[in-house]
Amino acid sequence: MKKTNIFGIAFLIVITSGLLWAGQSDLPEPDALSETYLKGTREEKSWQCGNEVAVLLGEKCSACHDDDVTEFTEKGNRAKADMKVSIAIGVKCDYCHAGKKQFTKKLEMAEKMFELSGMMGVDCDYCHNGKDTLTPAGNTARTAMLLQKWNKKGNKKCLECHVEKKQFELNSDGKETLKSLMHDVEIN
Repeated sequence: MKKTNIFGIAFLIVITSGLLWAGQSDLPEPDALSETYLKGTREEKSWQCGNEVAVLLGEKCSACHDDDVTEFTEKGNRAKADMKVSIAIGVKCDYCHAGKKQFTKKLEMAEKMFELSGMMGVDCDYCHNGKDTLTPAGNTARTAMLLQKWNKKGNKKCLECHVEKKQFELNSDGKETLKSLMHDVEIN
């Protein structure tokens, strides 16, 4: 019971005080993204995509677009989804990709985050709002991840307290744990 009391108090102090800064976590910080992808006119966007995205991935434009550049291929739809991710976390493609089927050291973390977002039924912008900025939900999730050593234990730990595909909704065990933590803090 003492572990629960100490954990509960520490958890609430951390959440309410905002003591966790970006540099204090084991979670990696994204490289800076000065601008989002594909800004400007259609021609400027075409140039950006052809000279940044296609070159980095070692692909031709036809890998993602049809001949008229009006429809996306299956690979193009995936690239479109990845661009939403890059905007949400404030990075460019080369944060994870180092060429065609080549990846940086960030791939493992990216895979965990993709799995987590799928498991909880959220998009990246549910928690992330660019470089060094998290949403309120992201700050709460980050605190829980740090306290539960998510970086070492992985995503399956989340389902001990959360309902799958329900935007981090608590299950009965999670509600009981939170209730216990809140009760312990009120008593002390």
